[in-house]
Amino acid sequence: MDTNNISLEEENQRLRKQLEAARKWMSSEVIDARKIITREQTQWDTHSLYHSNLEDIISERIYAFFPSEVLSHFPSDGVENILSSELIYYHIIHGGHVDGTGVIIWYQKVLDSMIELYITKGYRKYVLKHPVWSQTVNSSLEKWFRSVVEKKYILSLGRLYDILDKIHNKLPLSPYCQSFSDYLKSRPFLEKALLQGSFLLQLESLMHLHATGEKRHHGSLSPEDTSKARDICIWNFSDTNCLLYILAASQSTDL
Repeated sequence: MDTNNISLEEENQRLRKQLEAARKWMSSEVIDARKIITREQTQWDTHSLYHSNLEDIISERIYAFFPSEVLSHFPSDGVENILSSELIYYHIIHGGHVDGTGVIIWYQKVLDSMIELYITKGYRKYVLKHPVWSQTVNSSLEKWFRSVVEKKYILSLGRLYDILDKIHNKLPLSPYCQSFSDYLKSRPFLEKALLQGSFLLQLESLMHLHATGEKRHHGSLSPEDTSKARDICIWNFSDTNCLLYILAASQSTDL
């Protein structure tokens, strides 16, 4: 068996195991944050009304920030995952001892779901209509895109950044990577959202923070890194030049 294929299989299995472990851990973090916030409500009588309605307030911010036509294209669990992230973040900024990893994992889950729903599913369909004739290419990115199509691998944030960076800088592309570039050209609004606006710059900033990579896996996300990564994802519900809004908005005019 091809050792390169084994390596890709092992990496994909590792990512899926990490995702499953992260989901279980995230759920416990949200439960803990909700318990602590509830306990704090009884201690802060002057703010009891505010804290008792915290989830409602966060939900209102979400629905006020994203127009209904944008939310109509959201992943089914997108709003709930943003809410979970914001509950943990709220507890962190109010002096709680919850690791910032939970904030980023929930936002990464939303982004992963968006990438699968908005980008990867369409790309797989595109390849069915426009088959890729690819010989063996010694490129991890090429092999991964082939596995995205043939084995339903996920297209991670890191891999998405790698291919968009290559396309943006007009670097030579191997067959599957060229096919992905052609797919984006067939979806002009999506291509514009990913390559011609601030999306790529924001994604690059997130990659340089290592907030979705080694720092997250090592549990070493500082409050400062957590706030920076959250801003890149949602910009405190105040600026539409954030990853979640750009991705979701790209669908409202590119169906």
